[in-house]
Amino acid sequence: MRHSLLSVVAGILFLGIMVAMLMSAGCKGQPPLSGDIKTSEARSQQLMILAAEEAAAITDVDARLTRQLNLADQQIRRGWPTDARTTLSGASQTLTKDGKALNNHARISGWVAVSELSRQAADDAAGLKAVDQAVIELLAIEDPAQRCQYVMGLANELQYLKGRSAAAELLGKSGPWAREIDSTPQRRQALVAFSSALFNLDDYKAGQAVLRQDDDAAWRSDMLVTLAAPVEKKARHQDRQQMPAALMSMEQSQADAPATSVPSYGQKLNYRDVFQDQKRSRTQQD
Repeated sequence: MRHSLLSVVAGILFLGIMVAMLMSAGCKGQPPLSGDIKTSEARSQQLMILAAEEAAAITDVDARLTRQLNLADQQIRRGWPTDARTTLSGASQTLTKDGKALNNHARISGWVAVSELSRQAADDAAGLKAVDQAVIELLAIEDPAQRCQYVMGLANELQYLKGRSAAAELLGKSGPWAREIDSTPQRRQALVAFSSALFNLDDYKAGQAVLRQDDDAAWRSDMLVTLAAPVEKKARHQDRQQMPAALMSMEQSQADAPATSVPSYGQKLNYRDVFQDQKRSRTQQD
């Protein structure tokens, strides 16, 4: 009897020791908690989603929009287009609900940036909605001269999503707007930029119509000659290779004159120039 009791006690002690050993081994097998993040692609993706959710709560509208666009850009570059589409949807909501707090430049470039990034995220439907909204914002500007600041950047995005005809239509409308620019040099700079863009789209009649918003026919003729100059000078250079030396020297001053560059006009609207790697948009006040 006594022997049986001792056996039972010994068995209980043995079981207790084994349980304690197993518990000790289990504690050693679980790594301690750490304040240093253990990165993985899946964890990074989830953290970026959370970052976008927090960005949507930023009070300052410009800072919120800028952060949302940059997060969407990072998600695209890291191969998470679905997440980027969600973040861009948040940026669209910011523009729709709170866009009036932004200046014209930030608001229109915001829609253009959403369109541009949506294209990169393979979401042309969202891009189309965004670029259409940008056009609405442009037309809402009361001062026609002020609208001209945003024509070139917006026409560029239109051609990517809606084709050359959509870009040409906006450029064609811009001619009468440019006529309202008070400064003659600035007005002519705008007219040359818009008409040159139309010529690049092979819409020569529309480009000529835009130039005719300036009443000086001599200036218009000279400008068309200037726009043609690069090709003309190249041809002249090829012809001069076969000219006698005397004739070459007679043309030297004209042939060596630098070709006049075609000026652009207006504000930049694309994501890279306005929002990328910024805390706030790089935009001009109205």
